[in-house]
Amino acid sequence: MIKRIALIALLLLAVGQFFQPDRSVPVSEPTTDLLVMTDAPADIRALVQGVCYDCHSYNTTYPFYAHITPINWWLQDHINDGRKHMNFSRWDTYATNKHASELGEVVEEGEMPPGNYALIHGHAKLTPAQQAQLTTWFEGIVRKGER
Repeated sequence: MIKRIALIALLLLAVGQFFQPDRSVPVSEPTTDLLVMTDAPADIRALVQGVCYDCHSYNTTYPFYAHITPINWWLQDHINDGRKHMNFSRWDTYATNKHASELGEVVEEGEMPPGNYALIHGHAKLTPAQQAQLTTWFEGIVRKGER
């Protein structure tokens, strides 16, 4: 009985590999990107791209396991949800001051990047100095917008 269940489960996993989530992204204008619109310095670009862009932009770098069912469905849902809440590729659609302020807060409080992402992606573990650097940069966007 256990053999039969294992064989059925294996068969379902094998067949599931033929069904992949939609990873298409709309065409976007590079000039609407957060880092372009704010003319971010190189160190900030590297931090934001390495920590945020996989889930919060159209520039997602998919790891090898993103093609394995059922992980691929969970991962794509997570990415779609991240883009829905904040998409840096469409920074032009946000109220810059409000969103930049919120971004600074979630980074400062350690809510972003989420622990499960940082656990798998070692480069996404922000040091306190990097958190402070990003928070200060986001606060700078707010100050520029208030002028």
